[in-house]
This record gives sequence, C-alpha cells and structure tokens, in this order.
Amino acid sequence: MKSAVKSVLNTLKRASAAQPRPAVDYPASGETVVSAQYTIRLSAPETTETLDVSIDQGPWLACRKAAGFWWHDWSGYGDGAHAVIARIPGKNGRFLVSAPVGFRVLRP
Repeated sequence: MKSAVKSVLNTLKRASAAQPRPAVDYPASGETVVSAQYTIRLSAPETTETLDVSIDQGPWLACRKAAGFWWHDWSGYGDGAHAVIARIPGKNGRFLVSAPVGFRVLRP
C-alpha cells in the first residue's frame, strides 16, 4: 500500500513540475484557409514574455501579444498543406514547443 501511495505522489510531483507549453489555437488541425492573409492565434502561459512561430519548418518568427493571446500575421503563402509550431523560452536556455498543427490553404 505504501509503495502505491509513493508512486502516485511521485507522479503528481512530476506533473506539477512540468512547464506548460504553448499551443496553436488557429488554424485548427485540418482547417482549410481560404484567404490571402491569415492571422495565426496562439496561447501560452500568462507569464510568457516572448513567443515565436515557425511555419513549414521555416525560421522562427516573433509574435505579438494582445487581448490575452499571441498573434502572427501570415501572408504570401501558396495553396497546399502547411504546418505551424510555436515555442516559448523554458528553463536552462531550452525551449518549450507546441504540438505541430497541420492545415491546408485553398484560395479561390
């Protein structure tokens, strides 16, 4: 019984020590974008001071914070499949990275 309690406590300690990661809110996974410009919306912990986004494994681009979210204005893209990922600074010079979000562009 004691070992089961210790195991649960250790699991809870590890979970509480994990740092929250950023998330790509929009575009949603599988979404189809149909405009010539798109504003990507991202979420991150309230204490986040900087957030970068990478589109199609390109360079990291700075985002702006407004209204409780992070934003990146995207334009000049082509039709087809795309992916976006976000990162924020973590501990010891490492970055915390979001799950990649895949979506499509199909402009009229």
